[in-house]
Amino acid sequence: MVDRISSNSRYAQLVADMKMNQFNFNKLTQQLSSGKKVVDLTDDPIASINILNTNKQLGQIETFEQNVGMASAELSALDDLLALANGYLSEAWDKAIQANNQTYTEGSLKALKVEIDEITKTMVDLANTQYNDNYIFSGANTKTVTYTIDKDGNIIYNGTPQTNPDYIRKTEVADGVFEVINTTGDKIFGYYEKVQEKVGDKFVYLDENNKRVLETVDPVTKAKTYTYEDNGADYPGKFEDLSKVYTEEEKYSGVLGALKKLSNGIEKVLNGDEADGYDEMRATLDLFDKSLNTITTEQTKFGGVANRLEMTTSTLETNNENLSAYLSQVQDIDYASAITQWMNAQYAYQASMQIASASMNMSLLNYIQ
Repeated sequence: MVDRISSNSRYAQLVADMKMNQFNFNKLTQQLSSGKKVVDLTDDPIASINILNTNKQLGQIETFEQNVGMASAELSALDDLLALANGYLSEAWDKAIQANNQTYTEGSLKALKVEIDEITKTMVDLANTQYNDNYIFSGANTKTVTYTIDKDGNIIYNGTPQTNPDYIRKTEVADGVFEVINTTGDKIFGYYEKVQEKVGDKFVYLDENNKRVLETVDPVTKAKTYTYEDNGADYPGKFEDLSKVYTEEEKYSGVLGALKKLSNGIEKVLNGDEADGYDEMRATLDLFDKSLNTITTEQTKFGGVANRLEMTTSTLETNNENLSAYLSQVQDIDYASAITQWMNAQYAYQASMQIASASMNMSLLNYIQ
């Protein structure tokens, strides 16, 4: 038995072939225009997943490279500042050695005190340096000015103290890898504060005869009364007289503490209290020594961090190149091969249209002689 092929089925097959050739031609045209082998997820599901994962990794690398770049720039600024602080500290140390020379005249000591006070101000300005609108030495309080000097000469640190672990600022330089990029002002520069002496909860003052007077504040009315410490008798004078001669304790550390103590020691010598003055000045030599060691240690530590960031940068660049090459292999077309395929698809599509057109124009009249 011979099966008969109807005209409808033949035309349907021709149309189907023409549409398939058109689809192939359009797909290759889209690939050529985009430069990508995989334009849609359905083109190649496995390759599409690999492309998505690779793009995600490349995005992470780009973020890490930005983090490393910003961290490296800030560490470079930090290193420059520490180097400057080291230089000013060495200069101040020389001044301290000179100040301890008891052959200096009054005029020389006055000039030396002026120089030391200027170095102190310069060091405070250095500690208040901003980078990228952040105070470098304020710990986590990057928007707070690091140091202020009040009217009494106190050099007050306003940042996060080094004893608080929250001072640390970190940046992620690789997946799960963080580097610390900051330190604190009180660790590098120290501070200086005068604190009024207290007995229990009572402030201590001295009268004109250097007798100790205690200030008592009423917890309800806040009224203040003053009595002699030795016998409890009321102080007969005025508080204004006492406030000029109140006794003080000191809290200090680092190079700022050493500079302030050195200046105070010179002032004592100039005021005639040579014994205490020179004792105070000699004590600053150890403070300068410890401060120099602290700054040098921090420089070394952050120098190591900077070296690690350089190696991290190299690693990230290598990973970026490898992943980009793999992504190109999976995703990008070979233009020479793609153009050949596109031309073949074009010829096939054109041929299918010509065949379909010719077939649809046939009738019995074509066979009548």
